[in-house]
Amino acid sequence: MNRQRRGFTLIELLVSISILTLLISILLPSLSAARRHARSGVCLSNLKRLGMGMMLYLDTGGDRYAPFRLKSPRPDSNEVFVNDWGRAKPRWHWFIDSQEVDPVIDPDPFRDEIESRGWFGDDSTGSEGESGRQMTNRYFVCPSLTDEFELDIRNGAYGYNYQYLGNSRLIEGDDRWSNFPVGTNQIRAAGQTVLLADSRGAGKVHGRHSYALDPPRLAVEQGAEKFGPGADDVQSGLPPELYQYSPVEMRHKDKGNVVFVDGHAKGMTLTSLGYQVNENGVAMPILDPLNGTYTASNKLWNGRAYDEIASRHRP
Repeated sequence: MNRQRRGFTLIELLVSISILTLLISILLPSLSAARRHARSGVCLSNLKRLGMGMMLYLDTGGDRYAPFRLKSPRPDSNEVFVNDWGRAKPRWHWFIDSQEVDPVIDPDPFRDEIESRGWFGDDSTGSEGESGRQMTNRYFVCPSLTDEFELDIRNGAYGYNYQYLGNSRLIEGDDRWSNFPVGTNQIRAAGQTVLLADSRGAGKVHGRHSYALDPPRLAVEQGAEKFGPGADDVQSGLPPELYQYSPVEMRHKDKGNVVFVDGHAKGMTLTSLGYQVNENGVAMPILDPLNGTYTASNKLWNGRAYDEIASRHRP
């Protein structure tokens, strides 16, 4: 007896497709969440390694924290500071190179420029067309940041608590650095002092001048006269009073990753870091902390785990 092969009916096919679609819709959010979690884990690992690099720098650098950028060897000098790698006016990234970390930008493609004029900088172009601002060391790159700023040393992933640990900006009208050098003996609460973190820059969602990480209020008691980004760093259409400022960026499921001076790292919210936020959850910079009232606090930034100035200006 001949048996005819029976195929799928239209109804059976539609049911199968519906079941597959349902399973995919259930699995995709879980896969996306797993990817986000993995990226956050890599970011935390990067920050811990950079924190270790800073510790090693402190061991060899006279127990003084790195400057956020060193343009000259002395505040009263017009000489350009060049490090051992041939980098001119290096940012904080260059001070924590070690066997644990390695240089933030591979200097080899810039050998011709180094040999011809003795240094390379932001505007240099390497032998293979590399930019002098393009980071090649992935430890300085957050895997959750995948836009045009991903590898930009000035505008990239991580910022440094410079106002309290190494503000090497010159005081206006004076030949003194604002707050540099800073010794380890000045930090009394290492486990409660931010070192590095995911940094926003002056943009939305991520922007410019993010290597300078700003605390919740201006560190006026340490000579800080302004926040990191300038007016030119604020994207068109955004209010400068909110975005001429570089707070921690909430890049990992409403949290930003932070490494502390003692080397431990974790994800934290804006409010847990001491920031005052508006109704849209945007950090509100406190530019004049000696006047008015505010909820912001620098207690996790100033090395003392207590903000006396902020305590006097609570609402």
